[in-house]
Amino acid sequence: MIRLLVGLALMPSSALTLLAAGRALALLASRSSAAFPFLAGLLLAMASWLFLRYCAISDAGPVGWAGALSRRAYIFGHELTHALAAWSVGGSVLGFKVGETGGHVDLSHSSAFIALAPYCVPIYTIVVILGYRLFVWLKPAHSNSLLFLTLVGLTLAFHALKTFEVIWDRTQPDLAQAGGVVFSLAWIGLANGLVVLVLLKALFPDAITFVDDVRAVSDRTVVFWLWLWHFVKPLTTGFASQLSHP
Repeated sequence: MIRLLVGLALMPSSALTLLAAGRALALLASRSSAAFPFLAGLLLAMASWLFLRYCAISDAGPVGWAGALSRRAYIFGHELTHALAAWSVGGSVLGFKVGETGGHVDLSHSSAFIALAPYCVPIYTIVVILGYRLFVWLKPAHSNSLLFLTLVGLTLAFHALKTFEVIWDRTQPDLAQAGGVVFSLAWIGLANGLVVLVLLKALFPDAITFVDDVRAVSDRTVVFWLWLWHFVKPLTTGFASQLSHP
C-alpha cells in the first residue's frame, strides 16, 4: 500500500520529466548543428524498430535475423543490467540465461533497485560512452565524434523503444516484484526522463538548459498538486459536514 501511494505521488513528476525530455529532444535540432549525428542515430533506431515490429512479415532471411538479433541483444542487456545492479549492492549472481524469447538471472537477493534497473539504465549507451572514452585515451588522434554521437543516439533509442515494447506487450514480473505496476512505472518514467536530460546536457551543454528543465518540472508538479487540492478540498469539507450532522 505504501509503495502504491509513493507511485501515485511520483506519477505527475514522472510524466512531466518525460515531457521535458521529449521537449529537449525536439528542440535539440534547432539549437545545435552538432546534434545531427545523435538525432540521426535516434531516427535510424526508430525506423528500424517500426519496420521490424509492424512491417516485417517473415522471420526468415536478413529481416528475420535482424529481428532475432535485436531481441537477443535487448534480453542480454536486460539480464546483464540485473546482474550489475545486484553486484553493485553486494549481491551474487548464481545463474545467467539468455534466449531469443526471454532470459533469466538467478540472484542471491533482489530489491526494487535491482528489479527496475534494466528499465531505467540504457546499458548499451553506457557501453558506448565508456568504450569511446577508452578509445580516445588509447588513440587520441583517431577519435570519431560523429560515429560516437550516432551510436549514442541509436543505443538510447533502442533502450527506450525496447523498454516500452516489453512493458506494453507482456506482463513483467519485475514490476510486481519491485512494488507494483504504479510504483514501478512512476520510477521508470522519472529515471528515463532524467537520464535523457543529463545525457543531453553532457553531450550538448550549450543547447540544453538542464537546471531550467528540472525547475520547470518542479514548479509544474507543485501547480498540479495545488490544483488537485483545490478540487478535492470542497469534497472533503462536504463529506466532513455530513458526518458531523447525521
